[in-house]
Amino acid sequence: MKRKFLMIVAGALAVSFMLGSPLCYSAESIKIAGIFALSGRGAHIGTSQRDAVILAIDDVNQKGGINGRMLEMVMGDTESNPTKAVMALKKVLESQDVVAIIGPTLTGTAMAMRGFIEKEKIPTFMHSGGDVILKAPLDKKDPTSLPKWTFKSPYKAADAMGKICQYMSKHGIKNIGFLYSNEGFGKDGLKNVMVQAPKYGVTVVAQEAFQPKDIDITAQLTRINAKNVDGIIAWTVGPAMGIIAKNIKQLGIKAPLFECHGAGDPIFWKVAGTAGEGVMMPSTKIVVGDQLPDTDIQKKKILDYVKAYKEKFNHEPGTMVAYGADAAFIVIDAIKKAGPDRAKIRDAIENTKGYVGISGIYNISPQDHNGLSMKDIVMIKATKGSWTLLD
Repeated sequence: MKRKFLMIVAGALAVSFMLGSPLCYSAESIKIAGIFALSGRGAHIGTSQRDAVILAIDDVNQKGGINGRMLEMVMGDTESNPTKAVMALKKVLESQDVVAIIGPTLTGTAMAMRGFIEKEKIPTFMHSGGDVILKAPLDKKDPTSLPKWTFKSPYKAADAMGKICQYMSKHGIKNIGFLYSNEGFGKDGLKNVMVQAPKYGVTVVAQEAFQPKDIDITAQLTRINAKNVDGIIAWTVGPAMGIIAKNIKQLGIKAPLFECHGAGDPIFWKVAGTAGEGVMMPSTKIVVGDQLPDTDIQKKKILDYVKAYKEKFNHEPGTMVAYGADAAFIVIDAIKKAGPDRAKIRDAIENTKGYVGISGIYNISPQDHNGLSMKDIVMIKATKGSWTLLD
């Protein structure tokens, strides 16, 4: 009997070896770093993205982990500051055996972290909105030195801008003012509007910048309004989203306001109040999931995710949650396929095809480390504390 048992074990071990899958699993956890803006001006985004990642990791662990190993998130706070973001990243990587990174939150912090990430060769799925993260060369003297280990889950800012300009053109808005925060994300937006607007017959007749910490933007808005604009695009995140909406109402400006692809979030109503009524923006479908047609391939996944998120955190998820969720799901899927090996995880992420996410359908490739397109974006309007899906 004993001999027969030993033969069975030996046979199982041989099969396991041939398949490349161990029979016995280590109890050691697989560590993923979560680098978020948990304080500072981007905290409302970072905490939502952290919660989205926690939900994804908890779901895997409740089902037994990956090959019997639990996932563990090692947290770092960028404090919404580029210098402190690098410090937080180094601290996490020096003290923990991390196989991948999810985050950071803001474009400026992402740009500060990129060089270190590429040097360390660790796959990183960022939540930051600016396209510059993927498009800017690591070496200014070498335009081909693009990031190999860096990915981002929010759709391309150029596509978000294109979606706004497409909507404007369709509704007769031709001459616009562009208002942007004078930092990485805002400057990225300025570059994009200058490329996208002409494609749709929209002309930027006024552009104004403000500082991220400004509490009054009436001077810039007054100069924009003096150009008799048909519409205004404001490219920023955080408290400024609400300040701009309030200032426009105070000044009695009639031109419709459009904000960026990060505005479709509960924080918008907290900072804008009733002045937010009627503001339009590009968004993921997460905030209008119940308004989608039943034929939409994302609808069921979005509604199921929203339900799970609300049950765990007791509040409505916004578009920032979608970005966090998709980054987590795709990284976890890559670990399931490749095991806890950084290079293999990176390759698995880069070969993600047809992944039905919360933000859209991801088709990632060596040429496109984002994988979304303009067709994944919807236009929404702020309506009575919630959102209306636009045509």
